[in-house]
Amino acid sequence: MLDFHHLVGQLHDFQAYRRAEDERHAARLARALDALVRCSPGWETLCADVQAEAEQAGSRSKPLRGLPYSAPDGCHPCGERPTPVTVVATDGSQIYPDRHVEPACYLLNIARVALHYGTEEPVVLVAEPDLRFRQRDLDDLDPGGEDARLDVTAEVVSALRDELELRWLFETAYEERRPARPLVAMADGTLIRWMLRGMKHRALEDRLVDRYLAQLERFREEGIPVCSYVSRPANTEVVNLLRFYLGEDDERPEEDSLRGLLDRHVFERVLAPGQRSAVFASGSKILERYGPEHHIGYFYVRLPHEVARVELPHWVTEQPGVVDLVHAVVLDQCEKGGGYPIALTEAHERAVVRAQEKEIFYRILERQMRGAGLAVGMGSGKTFSKRAPRV
Repeated sequence: MLDFHHLVGQLHDFQAYRRAEDERHAARLARALDALVRCSPGWETLCADVQAEAEQAGSRSKPLRGLPYSAPDGCHPCGERPTPVTVVATDGSQIYPDRHVEPACYLLNIARVALHYGTEEPVVLVAEPDLRFRQRDLDDLDPGGEDARLDVTAEVVSALRDELELRWLFETAYEERRPARPLVAMADGTLIRWMLRGMKHRALEDRLVDRYLAQLERFREEGIPVCSYVSRPANTEVVNLLRFYLGEDDERPEEDSLRGLLDRHVFERVLAPGQRSAVFASGSKILERYGPEHHIGYFYVRLPHEVARVELPHWVTEQPGVVDLVHAVVLDQCEKGGGYPIALTEAHERAVVRAQEKEIFYRILERQMRGAGLAVGMGSGKTFSKRAPRV
């Protein structure tokens, strides 16, 4: 139980700290906005200098810097959303393996949504659970070595969920597209698999990236525009580009360094509601495996309540008018969803596995196993104690 009496003094200290931080933030932001305007006329030279720095650095770590496809201070208005148009989205949830449950199993729950605007076609609202428990389901990940067995960790399950979400996104878009009708396929979160590098198993990481790219390639082959939506992004690639322009020392930042700013802080001031920024190419190292066609770019879009980041493969940005189509669809979806794309909201509501549903899942599993006369580990004394508190 919190002792709020003892917290009062600490909250006053936090208030003073917050006031000082706000002042520093305002000074950094003003410097960043000035740099954005000043660097824009020579943006092509700036990009060349950043690329030269990356080549000289080699394997040495450098801050990720976004490379603009046009003047980085550009503000692009939104055109009218076409009608008719189809918007497809997926989202997923999971029940991770529980060490108290034997044998190990996990569940992926993927929801698919297709919304047809300007037609009388019915919507698609489907969620499909996929219970996985066989070792052979993981064998094609090829962890390496004849005797090697892949541990079903939360990281592996999350990667397989992301892959399945993208697979179903393509399948649904392929099924729901109509001749001469624009379609946008929308994923939730980032298309950049940077989190896979934390597995500390390079062969497995590369295999998971390759499988993800195989799904992205299906979109390219069929010419289906795919993008992803990142709410309240914490990226700093554009800020790092401005830091490079200003000559800031990456190792020993000065007192007035832009470090601490986020890209969305800058574009909250630059963009008017409904506008998008220039498109930037991400500097994430894992994109070296994506190849030039699937290298991920992004733009920022100003919404009433936030600045969001929209990611899309390079081949999508090269299609005439497609970036404008994605911009218009994203903005329209957010207006219909009260600040967040309605298609992704619908997919999330059908995909999410809540705590109560997880408990019910394990109870059904235990009952079925015992009914079949099978011994199955279903928890420890600590687990049962938590489920039945006595005080």
